[in-house]
Amino acid sequence: MLKTCRHTSFRFVWWLNAVLLTLVHGSNLSQQFQERLPCRPGFYCPLGSFTPFPCPKGTYGPTAGAMSIDSCLKCPPHHYCPRPGLSASLPCGPVAQQPLSGQDTCICLGEGQTFQTSDGLCLCTLDYQPTNNGDACVHKLYAVCRDGKTRTQYGDCLDRYQWSLHCRQQVCRSAEDFQGYDGELGLCVCREPPGRAACGGLCRKRTAAELKLHCLSNREMELVWSNGSQVMGVSGSMLETVFKHLDSQGTPLCSSHINSSHAVYIVQTTETGFLGLVSGLAKELQQLFPVNTQQDIQSLAERDSDVPWEVPEVENISRGGREVNFSRRKGNKSDVKDETIVNGILNPTACLHLGDVILFTVDTRHYPQYDVDNLYNTNSDFDWGAFRLLKEEMTLSWTPPIFFAVVFSQPGVYVFSLSSHQHKQLYVRVMPAGGQCYEPGPFFPTTPRHVTRVGIRRRHNLLLRPDWLVTGGLLFGAVVILCLCVTMLILFREYGWPEKQPIRARYRLLQLAYHMDDYSSKGSRVISVKKIHRNQQARMTQDSIQPACADTLEEFWDYEHQVDLEAFSSNTFYGLLLKQSLSVTTRLGQLTTEASSS
Repeated sequence: MLKTCRHTSFRFVWWLNAVLLTLVHGSNLSQQFQERLPCRPGFYCPLGSFTPFPCPKGTYGPTAGAMSIDSCLKCPPHHYCPRPGLSASLPCGPVAQQPLSGQDTCICLGEGQTFQTSDGLCLCTLDYQPTNNGDACVHKLYAVCRDGKTRTQYGDCLDRYQWSLHCRQQVCRSAEDFQGYDGELGLCVCREPPGRAACGGLCRKRTAAELKLHCLSNREMELVWSNGSQVMGVSGSMLETVFKHLDSQGTPLCSSHINSSHAVYIVQTTETGFLGLVSGLAKELQQLFPVNTQQDIQSLAERDSDVPWEVPEVENISRGGREVNFSRRKGNKSDVKDETIVNGILNPTACLHLGDVILFTVDTRHYPQYDVDNLYNTNSDFDWGAFRLLKEEMTLSWTPPIFFAVVFSQPGVYVFSLSSHQHKQLYVRVMPAGGQCYEPGPFFPTTPRHVTRVGIRRRHNLLLRPDWLVTGGLLFGAVVILCLCVTMLILFREYGWPEKQPIRARYRLLQLAYHMDDYSSKGSRVISVKKIHRNQQARMTQDSIQPACADTLEEFWDYEHQVDLEAFSSNTFYGLLLKQSLSVTTRLGQLTTEASSS
């Protein structure tokens, strides 16, 4: 009851403030207040503000008539709120998780997977590919390019002949249009269609977009086409049908972006590929504008082109049952022609800014697809769920759409391929905040010069497949070198010079185990005497000789009488002692016998 009374009092204060402001500023302000009410779920309307504010990412607004940001609740765990202005949180699903609250995305459990906020899937990101059973992602391995081969945009290695076949048969409009290829970019160079070789100066004429999408304060959208004095606008529920794919989650852009403006560029999907229009309007879009202005659009297109790349369109699009509001701001009335001339660049390279929109004209045979395997792509967390939904609608729906719009809210490089031909591609470079394209466009011919200048290049940090040929060669070489080293070592040991080692007499080793001073008498002493050969002593000066003992100063050892201690044998020594002992014992026995007999 207290909560209800408090809410009623807030409403009363708000209405009182509205009445006072109406009295001061007039009835226009009152009309704005009426347009502002009621404040729907997902938004909050502060007092004194004419514009509702969406609840930010990671939050949602379950109640209507909210007046402050405090009414926006955090997303609970295992849920996410990917965009502003949500009235309810979205579950993460069975393949992802989110243990925290207030998050705008979920976390995929597998390696190399990115969470798609549009449909809650966990798909393989750049440089990853699904396994055979499809439940995990593994690193994508690329072959090593050798023998002069260069890599394509998909990682394949081609030589000159293979490049020529690839470009002539799959990329260029005809074999005669093939001019060469750029191995560093992995790009085929084809001749432009007649009259479009140098873009005819048309790319530099357009300094601003002809189409703009305005999100009004009442959450409605208006599409405005302008060229010089010609300004035409269209609004209504028809635009919500046209731009329903503008948000990656499938919600209209103006439901969460109030008072914003977005440049819109038209790309037609045809049998020959993507046609980026630089002037004129497609036949499908002219059905949205007043009938009496179609001739004005055609005359402007003919005036702005030197040699136009003509695309005749004769298909009529019924507008019955669609609610469309037209507004003609300037221009003159004229007759209507059956054919429309548009000027554009075939399979172009686009340079866009954040918030820009590309509006594709599609049919069941030709529509854009996100080329996830292309090495030009840079955004690993890009959500291409809208393209998957488009493919499903084109194949399963009884009433497929004729327009498909994409807004680019993240900088980077995006590659789109035609559904009917994989090698008919559109390259989009979105500049970061504050960035600027090198010249007005937005569409440029896909040549190495323009591709390089807009900042597109092939990824080089690729995981290469093991080169078993080189690895085997290195291992074989290592084994050969090891065998050579072992063979040389054996030969040196067998036929090399023998190592001379000093003779180690056994008595010297036994002598080291005894301390000779312990075996001397008490009154004696052991003196170390250095014996020098007399020939060596004669060559030495008297001062350099230090006499070991005064008694032996003048003593010389005769070299011939020196004992060869190296040949000393303990067995011989003890044998001699035994013989002498026996002789002494025998002699003593004889003397004892003689003494006893006498």
